[in-house]
Amino acid sequence: MMKKIKILITSIVMAAGIPFILQAQQDAMPLDEFNTTIAVGGRYVPGTGIELRYFPEKRVVMETGFRDGFIIERSTGDTGTFEEIARLRPYSEAEWDAAMEVAEEESLDMLDLARAFLDMAMTPRGGTFGFDEGISDMRRQRADEEFEHAVFVLTAARDAGVAEALAMSYTDSEVEAGQTYIYRVRTVTDPPIYNLVPAPTSIRAVFDEQAYDNEVYFYEGDTWINFVWEEDGNLSLYEIKRRDAGSEEFVLINDAPRLNLRGSNFDAFKRGSFRDEGLINYQPYTYRFYGYNMFGERILFAEVEAMPRDRTPPEQPRILNVEHHKPREVLLEWEMNTPPAPDLMGFVIGRAPSLEDGFQIIHPELIPGNTRSFIDTSFVEGQLNYYVVQAVDTAFNVSSSLPVAVTLIDTIPPEKPVWVSGTVDSLGVVTLEVQKNPEADLMGYRLFKGNDPAHEFSVIHEGFVVNDSLRHEIPVVFTDTITLNSLTPRVYYKVKALDFNFNQSEDSELMVIERPDTIPPTTPVFKRVISSRDKIALHFALSESHDVVSHTLYRNTGLDLPWEAYAPLDNSQLNFTDDKVEQGITYYYSIRALDNSGLYSDFARPVFGKAYDDGTRPPVENLSLAIEEERGTLSWSYPLAGDHVFFVVYKEDERGRLLQHIRTNELSVSENIGPEESPRYAVKAFTTDGGESPLSAVIGD
Repeated sequence: MMKKIKILITSIVMAAGIPFILQAQQDAMPLDEFNTTIAVGGRYVPGTGIELRYFPEKRVVMETGFRDGFIIERSTGDTGTFEEIARLRPYSEAEWDAAMEVAEEESLDMLDLARAFLDMAMTPRGGTFGFDEGISDMRRQRADEEFEHAVFVLTAARDAGVAEALAMSYTDSEVEAGQTYIYRVRTVTDPPIYNLVPAPTSIRAVFDEQAYDNEVYFYEGDTWINFVWEEDGNLSLYEIKRRDAGSEEFVLINDAPRLNLRGSNFDAFKRGSFRDEGLINYQPYTYRFYGYNMFGERILFAEVEAMPRDRTPPEQPRILNVEHHKPREVLLEWEMNTPPAPDLMGFVIGRAPSLEDGFQIIHPELIPGNTRSFIDTSFVEGQLNYYVVQAVDTAFNVSSSLPVAVTLIDTIPPEKPVWVSGTVDSLGVVTLEVQKNPEADLMGYRLFKGNDPAHEFSVIHEGFVVNDSLRHEIPVVFTDTITLNSLTPRVYYKVKALDFNFNQSEDSELMVIERPDTIPPTTPVFKRVISSRDKIALHFALSESHDVVSHTLYRNTGLDLPWEAYAPLDNSQLNFTDDKVEQGITYYYSIRALDNSGLYSDFARPVFGKAYDDGTRPPVENLSLAIEEERGTLSWSYPLAGDHVFFVVYKEDERGRLLQHIRTNELSVSENIGPEESPRYAVKAFTTDGGESPLSAVIGD
């Protein structure tokens, strides 16, 4: 039986066009190698319903379904509740006979293969096992079974009749247009060895007319055309047909449908490709690209027109001479074979400052094909100039000569140097750094020094490299030593750059170095301190040293505590008001000066101040009087609270005088009021430390 299946498989593969051109990647090992599933796919067909195809990953799961049947389950929307909608089993013998009676040609071969595969799957297998040959026999058997399973899956996907006969398809007609359904398939009984985990698939009952549109990209080569397209997960078994110019017929040009196999964990790009060779250049060809979907339908997903082109470049030009023969002219000469290629159209000259930079065309029009020299008047002085000559044919194919550099007569001096930094330490050691010039032929620098900008400067250092030596690091950092005890407070430096032709740059800007300062600034002095209830005003004289750059005010709450920097002061500032104080706390202040050499003065003799309490408290607020049924209630609000706060209510007598009437710790008082009485009140707040508020406004009739 196995031999019959192998022969039948081979014949059906050839007849069905199952490809031998495979692009495969081995599946990665799953996290649980004993988990498997049944893959489900489908589509919505108006007037019919949702058509399903499902394919077990493992042969043993498929055989379990053949033997005991498959269960199709459905869930509507996102309910998560599945219900069984069908149980399917393969055709009976009578149904097989009836189906094969009406099948023709390729469909008959497909059904014959599927029936033989089903018979073999339903036939128990076993036998004796020998340790000498048993392991290798088991491996061969497994390989045979995996190959048979793969061919079966491709066959079931190719032919709708096979899928129906083997219970691998189902049409759900009980659906509503626009609704979303989730399907999963499992076997009636659990398969041996593997744990079957159903894979739910969501399908919306909407017809997609553009489902298989896919653009095909192409490159037109010399007598060949290469095609590339993005793989569509719904198509496989690709076929390509071609129509030649002047013909009306499309002819199949691939020997077998193309199938790209990849592992389930392959997540890189997925592309199909095809190369059509032996074509005639500049003759247009029309191509149609087909693929089979899981329902066995052949889909035309793209039609393109392309033609091969001449891609063969002309011969490579050979540069004979590059010479700077005049001040503003570089002569370039080259040669070609005699005679040159008949399709040679002309030449292009390119120039670049180095081999790493891109070459730029240096003339506006194509140089005629019979020309063998060119004069460049736009070259760049002061740098290398590399040249290439490129030959161009009538198809715009290009070949390039080897690049050649020209030696220029240099009369251009380097750019004016730019200082990076200049510093001096406490020992009088000066460190100077200059920004390295960009010139490729830079030889080095000359450093000059002077005590006055108007005096003549002296050369104190020359840092050059030798053009033909192995030393190529041009020094850009220089050191000098100056005396600290001098009547001149500053030292001046300038630098010049030189190239290998001894062209000298302009003088750099002057670098001014201040001689190190070892004397700290004079100490600031406080003149007066004025304290008030919510602020302390400080009056002072700052350091008078000319090199002072900043002053800092310090504050603390005790002379035994370290000083804390409190506020920066302007060098012209004469006073400072501290409004971040609390009453009753003594604050101590000092000032220190800093000069441009980083030297600090002594701390100023400290002074102190204290914000005092003048006894004034805030007035009461929202005073109101309510009289009901000969009883009056006087109420108010106050921003302070606590046992140390109390209130005195004043009442106006018959002579209009406000006299103390009631003392309370509450925010209201009540008392009886006679029918003829029209009382008037005012309230004052007091604190136990002697503070009091202003008297409130008088309220009442």
